[in-house]
Amino acid sequence: MPRSASPTVARRVLVGLAVVALGRLLLPESLLSDVAYGVVALAASAAAWWAVAAGWRAGTWVASAATLAALGDVLWQLLVWGGMPPGAVSPADALYLTAYLAGGVGVRRLLARASRASRLDRLVDTAAVFLVVVYLEWVLVLGDAVADDRTSVTTRLVLAAYPVLDAWLLALVVRLWFVRSAVRAEARWIALAAVAWFVSDLDYLVGRDLASVLDVGWSVGSLALAASSWAALAARPDGTPTAATAPTHLVTRTQLAVALLPLAAPGVVQLVATTRGQQVDPLPGLLVTGAVLLLAFLRGARQLELQAELRDALQTRAFHDVLTGLPNRALFDDRVAHALARSTRSGGAPVVLSLDLDGFKAVNDTLGHPAGDQLLRQVAARLLARVRPADTVARLGGDEFAVLLEPHRDDDPGQPVALAERLVEALGHPYELDGRTVRVGVSIGLVRAERDGSSTSAALLRDVDTALYRAKDAGKGRVAVFEPTMRSELLLHTRLVDDLPAARAAGQLRVVYQPVVDLDDGGLQGFEALLRWAHPDLGTVLPSVFVPVAEETGDIVAIGRWVLREACTAAAGWRRQPAGAGLTVSVNLSVRQLQDPALVDDVAAVLAATGLSAGALCLELTETALVVDAEHAALVLRGLRGLGVRIAVDDFGTGYSSMSHLRRFPVDVLKIDRSFVAALGADRSAAPVVDGLLELARVMHLDVVAEGVESADQRDHLLAEGCRSAQGWLFSPALERSDADRRVAARGADDPLAAGRPAPAP
Repeated sequence: MPRSASPTVARRVLVGLAVVALGRLLLPESLLSDVAYGVVALAASAAAWWAVAAGWRAGTWVASAATLAALGDVLWQLLVWGGMPPGAVSPADALYLTAYLAGGVGVRRLLARASRASRLDRLVDTAAVFLVVVYLEWVLVLGDAVADDRTSVTTRLVLAAYPVLDAWLLALVVRLWFVRSAVRAEARWIALAAVAWFVSDLDYLVGRDLASVLDVGWSVGSLALAASSWAALAARPDGTPTAATAPTHLVTRTQLAVALLPLAAPGVVQLVATTRGQQVDPLPGLLVTGAVLLLAFLRGARQLELQAELRDALQTRAFHDVLTGLPNRALFDDRVAHALARSTRSGGAPVVLSLDLDGFKAVNDTLGHPAGDQLLRQVAARLLARVRPADTVARLGGDEFAVLLEPHRDDDPGQPVALAERLVEALGHPYELDGRTVRVGVSIGLVRAERDGSSTSAALLRDVDTALYRAKDAGKGRVAVFEPTMRSELLLHTRLVDDLPAARAAGQLRVVYQPVVDLDDGGLQGFEALLRWAHPDLGTVLPSVFVPVAEETGDIVAIGRWVLREACTAAAGWRRQPAGAGLTVSVNLSVRQLQDPALVDDVAAVLAATGLSAGALCLELTETALVVDAEHAALVLRGLRGLGVRIAVDDFGTGYSSMSHLRRFPVDVLKIDRSFVAALGADRSAAPVVDGLLELARVMHLDVVAEGVESADQRDHLLAEGCRSAQGWLFSPALERSDADRRVAARGADDPLAAGRPAPAP
């Protein structure tokens, strides 16, 4: 039979057995009635084991209880047929009592799976109900049964065992009610079984002649046990037991009421007995009251302990990082403030280090967050191992850490910087993460408090972040000590970041053009387009200041596209004039622009829109931009060369200079950096460098443009060594568009730029 069909068939079988059990009420005492009772009991046992076989392994104890009860019924019936007087104690009672124990064990195991409450909580809840039920049973029947000297001790013990075990089962059921959300499917059937057996046992002890009704109660109890397993299996077809609910450590109002209920029960019983003129022994009530008070005391003491533990845990969580166990930002801020307060009395100067891991994101992205967490814990351990016990290491969040160095009178002034450099070295060593070896670096900012006590915690943390920013901006893997000028630079940087996006729309950005001349005759060859920013409050902002900001924010892509269009429009206009024939224009490209997948299409679109010949456009890139992603750079440059555009390497000799770069990339022009040109004449070592660059260009058949020519001596040296093109203040500063138009119009024999041409050779 398919497992999916089993619950439906089992439900029909159990309903049929319940009908048979209830139908016995209509039958007279007879062999048929007795056989029907035994059949129902055995069938209930079989149904319970059927659920176990169908996948509900957790129902083994419940099935055992139903089986023991059924065997007890069969044995009892055989003994009665054999002449045993009704009500006599027999071996069947051993099976019955064992069935109660098995059922109780089953409920306890269910509770253990469904709740992670402490044993004390389970004991208090269970014991409270157990005590009140046993007390009531004692008052009603149990006291008289135990005190009846007409029966043997064994008989009295057996008779007393039934209500005691009933009380235990009921107490477990009440405890089960507290976690009913987790075991809702089987809880109501187990409760029905416990209540049915309890009522039948109590009625049997009272001695009423209701044999058929009692039998129905016991039969219903066994059927309910079987039904509980099938209900659980239907709710969880995979047979997986219920996951335990998280303990709350809080006592609910219902739990409190259940725990204190026995305190009221003896008084209520005494009151009812008094109104009826009956006498009730007060001793059992006093014992129950004392036991409940003891349990209440234990629970109260435990609650106080839990509250203290919870308070400590919350305090730890509030002031410590969960992952590393280090102090968090809140606690670190507090310790910095206390260190500053102490320094005003001692005259010492606390030092704060701010650390940010370099390359941590790559570890997270490639190996996953668990590996990243493991790396952070190892970093924390290395930091703790290299500072003094009095110092504080904190994790501020993400991959950011901080160290507070407490002042000591024997400290050397250079000790904090030396420690920071040792930390850079220590954190740069390899890490083993689940069999993988990884490396990360660290950048560190350092700030020392003022000895006059004027420093504040907020100011120190602000300044150390500024120093950290400088360390990362300077190339990472290094230490930067805070200087007051850094603060103004950071404020300027923040201002530029905020203002740059709207600068072009506000007309603050403009393109200027610096002439490139022929050193042979001083004639105009073309222009280099340069960007300028006239800030309304800050005045002229140099490109060396705002271009890195635009690179950082990504605004450089849109700005660069606009500069390209402006420059190409100007060059196309010049070339349409007779005096502008053959002029070229150079435009700088940034790293971000080179990484833009639309760059080649954008250049093609601008050339088409402006009508500028591709050969008249030269795109300049720095060596650094070429090596950030060499594979991608080579692909993009080949696409640009495919359009007919020329490629220049700007500031050649100052970056990652390599012959392999020149061979790998389709380069047409080398631009000698102004730092080499400026040193000509003043630095004897500069001339061989410039001469070597010129020779390299000749060997590789590349054009050369010298930048920053400001003196006739520099011009003459370049010309003598074969350099044919240059730009600089000797010839002209960067020109506004209108001035550039006039220079183009004046191009010819009387070109003003020709004033920079060398004297004719003798």
